[in-house]
Amino acid sequence: MTRMVMQESSTGPAAADLTAGTTMDAKQGSKPAQILAAAKELFTSQGFGATSMDAIARTANVSKATLYAHFSGKEELFAAMVSNECRAQSRLLLAPDADDRELTEALREIGRNYVALLLSPPAVAIFRVVVAETARFPDLGRIFFESGPNQMRRTLSDFLAKAVEQGWLDIEDSWRAAEHLIGMLQTPVHLCVLFGLKDSFTEGELDKVVKDAVGAFLRAYLPRG
Repeated sequence: MTRMVMQESSTGPAAADLTAGTTMDAKQGSKPAQILAAAKELFTSQGFGATSMDAIARTANVSKATLYAHFSGKEELFAAMVSNECRAQSRLLLAPDADDRELTEALREIGRNYVALLLSPPAVAIFRVVVAETARFPDLGRIFFESGPNQMRRTLSDFLAKAVEQGWLDIEDSWRAAEHLIGMLQTPVHLCVLFGLKDSFTEGELDKVVKDAVGAFLRAYLPRG
């Protein structure tokens, strides 16, 4: 059996400074947790531009002084909200029992977890907000990219690099390979849900997408001979 352990590290292109200082441990019931929950509710329902810090403070049931004591402005709060969501959901992507699985099954589990995360209602809602607002607020797109998709690529790239070290894959650039796998997983389903062409996919449909993507990926990156 291959022993694959997936860990988060800094492999891949360095993240931009946009998200520096936005990662925090918001314990349930704490003021930061209340603020982040309110921000998520308002950003995803009203959009970034229409959501004010006053409204977030009211929804979170905190004073403006408390709000600004934790977050200097709306951009920082949005970045922290996205980062918090991605950190919470990345535990699904990490596939903690993949170290006991054959490489193919480990990649399929990671693929299933990634697709489930990508199509989850919170992820779709946040993605729609960013697409709708980034023309007016260019920093929003960069913040989301570094806090969300780029972090996912980094995590998968680290996993693939460990597989290369163990001789199970033949990859020159694990970051690029991570992009290849993510693209094959994302393309058949994401836009359909994002644009409302389909509300959801069946388990069988998603399983086929994952199997096809992993199969094509392994044909490209398994060691020859």
